[in-house]
Amino acid sequence: MSNKLPPFASVRSFFNLTDPVKQRARIWVPTIAVMRVEDLPYEMSSAVLNAPGCYVAIGLPDTSDQRPYVMCGEGKIVGQRLMRKIDDSDRDWHWVVIFGCEQPGWYKAAVEHLEWRFNAHLEAAPHLDLVIGRSPKRNHVSEEERRVLDNYVVEARSLLVSMGYHFLEPVPVGGQDVLRTESASLASRFDFNELLKPSQLRPASDPMMPRLPSSAFARVEVNLGAGLKAEDPIGTRYRLHYGDLQATAEKLPGGTLLVHKGSEVSAMETTTLPRYISQHRATLLATGVLKPHPTDETKLVVTRDEPFESPSLSAKCLTGSTQGAGAVLRICTIDTSRLI
Repeated sequence: MSNKLPPFASVRSFFNLTDPVKQRARIWVPTIAVMRVEDLPYEMSSAVLNAPGCYVAIGLPDTSDQRPYVMCGEGKIVGQRLMRKIDDSDRDWHWVVIFGCEQPGWYKAAVEHLEWRFNAHLEAAPHLDLVIGRSPKRNHVSEEERRVLDNYVVEARSLLVSMGYHFLEPVPVGGQDVLRTESASLASRFDFNELLKPSQLRPASDPMMPRLPSSAFARVEVNLGAGLKAEDPIGTRYRLHYGDLQATAEKLPGGTLLVHKGSEVSAMETTTLPRYISQHRATLLATGVLKPHPTDETKLVVTRDEPFESPSLSAKCLTGSTQGAGAVLRICTIDTSRLI
């Protein structure tokens, strides 16, 4: 039996959706609306669609061996923005999820920050293909607002699970704990007789869940430092802020970035990763600069201090994504020791 996961496992909960559903969390902040695309025009008068919000649209590919595709964005009037994006797209979209809020003080900068957060979740998901129109810029909200919005992300995802939708939950990518289930033959793109139930998935480390540093980084401050900038002085130290990856680096002359021995690297690559980055990562693995993580199959480990010719190259190689160095490499405000 194959241990390959059915490609539609992450979105199986949407197949039985008939009418739009909306649920508000018991605690303050998220209001989530889930609906089929064909119902979207009839819901345009609802409050959540006429306010600032973040959206995720989900579509099914033409063949069963491909992954569902998603796009993520935001809008000051989120329903109108989403309708325009769907109308302008050359893809078929089947469901939409709206992340909003019915509390006073909800504003566009907050949903821009959520777009950045949810894009990172989706980009890191091995079971979905993220369709990127543009890379969202992280909005500079206050530290207090950032903590509130990080909590929003956690609560929104928990609320989605309580509603029965697991597409933002991590899916295992191999190993003995993976449920060995195969999808049945497909008579059409919507004819699925057997799909893996999300509740049967083992707990897994979520690449972008807001969390505190691990014990290996107990000496590193929890609060984010400023993002990497070209004018940072030689010797500036950085730590990686991308999911639960733990990595540090320092700036060398000529724009080179030295990634420290023991730093963690994502073993997964996004579908949008440039070929030259993928090839560079493969070379590092082949030459022994990277090796498999001893306890986490989703990660690799740097075996020696390794220089990268640019911060951009280092950021993309560490994360296996198109994330920019300024977004994921943050200045350490206190000195940090090497990981090992």
